[in-house]
Amino acid sequence: GFKVLQYLPEDALIVRGSLAKAIQVQQARKDIYAVSEYMGEWKLSEEFQSLSVLDQKAQVLIHIRILPHTNLETVVSQMKSIEVLASQGRDILVRANKLQALKVAELTGVEFIQLAPEITTFTFNDDDTERDENLGETKTGYESGTKVMNLDKAWERGFTGRGQTVAMADTGLDTGAVNTLHRDLTTVIGGEAVGLFGESWEDPQGHGTHVAGSVVGQGILSEGLIKGGAYNSSFFAQGMWSPMLNNISVPFDLKGMFLSASNKGARVHTNSWGAVQNLGAYDNFAASVDEFMFNNPETLVIFAAGNSGQDADKDGVIDPGSVSSPGTAKNTLTVGASENFMTEGGRLKACGEMREGDKKWGVEPLKSDKLSDSADGVACFSSRGPTKDSRIKPEIVAPGTNIVSLRSKHPKATRLWGIYNEEYSWAGGTSMATPLTAGAAAVTREYLQSRGLSNPTAAAVKATLIHSATDIFPGQFGKGQGQEIPTQRPNNVEGYGRVNMDLATNLGVQAQVIDEKAGLATSETKSYNLALRGRRGMRNFKGLRATLVYTDAPAAASSAKTLVNNLDLEVVDPQGKKYSLNDSTNNSEMIEILDGPTGTYSIQVKGINVPQGKAGKQPYALVISPVRF
Repeated sequence: GFKVLQYLPEDALIVRGSLAKAIQVQQARKDIYAVSEYMGEWKLSEEFQSLSVLDQKAQVLIHIRILPHTNLETVVSQMKSIEVLASQGRDILVRANKLQALKVAELTGVEFIQLAPEITTFTFNDDDTERDENLGETKTGYESGTKVMNLDKAWERGFTGRGQTVAMADTGLDTGAVNTLHRDLTTVIGGEAVGLFGESWEDPQGHGTHVAGSVVGQGILSEGLIKGGAYNSSFFAQGMWSPMLNNISVPFDLKGMFLSASNKGARVHTNSWGAVQNLGAYDNFAASVDEFMFNNPETLVIFAAGNSGQDADKDGVIDPGSVSSPGTAKNTLTVGASENFMTEGGRLKACGEMREGDKKWGVEPLKSDKLSDSADGVACFSSRGPTKDSRIKPEIVAPGTNIVSLRSKHPKATRLWGIYNEEYSWAGGTSMATPLTAGAAAVTREYLQSRGLSNPTAAAVKATLIHSATDIFPGQFGKGQGQEIPTQRPNNVEGYGRVNMDLATNLGVQAQVIDEKAGLATSETKSYNLALRGRRGMRNFKGLRATLVYTDAPAAASSAKTLVNNLDLEVVDPQGKKYSLNDSTNNSEMIEILDGPTGTYSIQVKGINVPQGKAGKQPYALVISPVRF
């Protein structure tokens, strides 16, 4: 007699029904530990936990999410004396004060309430001036950032993103008309305006055009020097610029925006923006991204981690816990910024010399660290994990400092970090690392299709990218005091490492990429074998690597823990030794055995707990390969 509305990890349900009857059921059953009304204070984000006299009556924008199977109009009609600005699906945007929000939290159909976040693009700026100066037209080969990622190796093998479609939500794209776009943008199939009161997908800021160039720029006007990672992919632009706000405005219905791009054929969607408040939180936006990806498992949504990295405690190491939403979502591939390798041209300041540099990065070795002097370094501004529920973020890093890409021809467009020449600009930030990774994802998807996966899932593409990444531990400063990366991967600085497209498009004949679309139920196990042999009696391998990724069901934004379905990875070596992480926090796992015996290894995926599967099961992707010397 109860309607199940939402799952709360671990082992709790939000249901609709009579509280008195629920208590009767609980008393009659031994497997129900407790029953309680879903309390209003549980529905409020951390921003509401302390109300002062100064701010409790101030009018703010508030984002309200209602429970599934709840009538939107009914909830809206109950919000007396509150200005409702927009409502769609499960989301309501209101202008109210925090005291009014407390009353809204008491409404039966409300799931979670948060302040509407301030959304920004993630180009890193070290001062507030527009970049109009010329920063040099270099020709080292590293300008685009693709060389550090070994994308040239993938291109040599013929993997250039052909047959793939990538979408972008950003400030827009150049002129906003296919027939007048930058000459490097020959594969754009169209665009749409999704910003508040937006009527065009043109780019009056410049950020979106630069981002797009890192995905599909063809290098026509640079004689092939400055190309995007997937320069033969098709591209669809979603302009979030709001002429009313003179800034980006995120569509209220995120899932609808992603679905629109997916309907155009996009299976990779890149997003170089996010919230700069409540860092590390799993909020309404993160839950919405997870919901879309769970229901559309073929589309990989990629988000920038943010530029909130700083050393506030003055120990010479960037502090943890600064990843922005929606990059805090479980299923998205979240990207941090490693350093490009540019010692001429661009911005060559040390971190301690930048605006607020003494405050944010004023202790060695950060103080003297130049922005792009070490490809094995992570940018000082790049946001670090973990999330508030201790998940590993970001999952991967890519070059995000001193990146050259396309300039928007819109007369109001900025020049970002500065001018490269009339057609290209310099820029940096996790904004730049993210589209480079999106290009890599499109190329990886093309490669997986060449291996026989006709329609790879997002989990398979994500698993291949992190499986093949290069561990850059211990980072640019070496071991000891000020060590940048604390442990070998995975960790909350580099995730699983820096994108390496040489390996991602050359896993080898012994490698297995399993895209298990049926999945596992609770207590089920599937096993796979990989034989490691010596050549002529000589060992020619270092060991084995296995990587598990699955697109998890969304958790409620009010959940303290967000992993819903729990799959585990276990490897058994030829001598019977077991390797397992027993990870009940993350939906990605990697086991590396770098010095094991020859023989046949058993790789097992186990359904530990699958309360919210598809037909009772959780699909997954698994990549297995030998690690050779």
